[in-house]
Amino acid sequence: MHLRKLTKSFIEETLDEEMTQYQQREKHQRLKKMIDYRNGHYQRNLDTTIGPLDNIAVPRSRSGLFKPTVFKRYQRRQEAVNTVICNAFLRGISTREVAGALKPILDTNISASAVSRITKSLNAQVKAFHQRQLLDEYQFLFLDGIAISVKGALKAKKILVLTAYGITIFGKKELIAFRISNSESNQACEGFLNDLFKRGLQGKNLKLIITDGSKGFINAVDLVYPHVKHQRCWVHKLRNCTKHLKKCDIDAFKNDARKIYNASTHRDAVAAFKSLRQHWVKDYPQVVKLIEQDLDSLLAFLEIPIKEQYREFIRRRIRTTNIIERSFREIRRRTRPMGCFANIDSVSRIIYAIFNRLNTKWQEKPLTQFTQFI
Repeated sequence: MHLRKLTKSFIEETLDEEMTQYQQREKHQRLKKMIDYRNGHYQRNLDTTIGPLDNIAVPRSRSGLFKPTVFKRYQRRQEAVNTVICNAFLRGISTREVAGALKPILDTNISASAVSRITKSLNAQVKAFHQRQLLDEYQFLFLDGIAISVKGALKAKKILVLTAYGITIFGKKELIAFRISNSESNQACEGFLNDLFKRGLQGKNLKLIITDGSKGFINAVDLVYPHVKHQRCWVHKLRNCTKHLKKCDIDAFKNDARKIYNASTHRDAVAAFKSLRQHWVKDYPQVVKLIEQDLDSLLAFLEIPIKEQYREFIRRRIRTTNIIERSFREIRRRTRPMGCFANIDSVSRIIYAIFNRLNTKWQEKPLTQFTQFI
């Protein structure tokens, strides 16, 4: 409390000195040529990092032209407080929880709407994130999308956040980029990948690109990175297969499928598929066809040369899009309480905040196994 009083006194003295400099004369001093006249004071409250300062006496000029530099016109919060609020938001605290989290520190109440207004300052950081140059150091690229609700003119609508997740040649995990789109169409996915390519991710170090069953991403990968092997996600493929199976057959079918993707070599995997086909083709020909038509892309991960002691660890992570789905869980955790977003900008800010927090967390924890290739 004593520190606040001292700070308030210091600010008021500074404001008086600014008024003196503005008028070019001391208080009560009379000159032949007067620039302006004092006109009392008005009171201003200011939230600071040491707590709220109430009833600061701000000098006022008769002409109204005096503008103090200690704080901007209508400013009610120190910029450092706004920075603290933005940093709390970037660390994963929702707008509704920021006020409660910072109250013991700042000793002031900040509404959720005020936090939303303050976090709009992150728009410049979001723009910089979308435009930054990328290093061509990624060896595995995971592509997927997540649906989020946004308010429309008449009712809520679903938008898709296209996402690129990479693992570098140094084993560093990174959420590289995102783009908001209406769908996973060919045009949207191609535009997304083209943007990555133009910003530097040309794929010279890419060993594999992993996607789910999205035709948009599959076609876009063939166009933008035709020289890179493409891996279809086994989890999504088996999910589609089990939709057509009787409940009593699901476990047995999955066990046979597991022998395919757990095979040590490509040849063993093909042999395991032939065994599955022989067993199930009579009862479920359409299900067998679902695997057979994409078998080459389902087995692409087996063609990556890896040191034997790290082979299982790496293969388990590159044969599915599970690694990016874990990041989507964090997005769902943050967005579920919000229900429906007001606009696209608010979606971009929250996605950027999540990406920023996860990337910062992963920066010092590389997957060293991903640097162990033959």
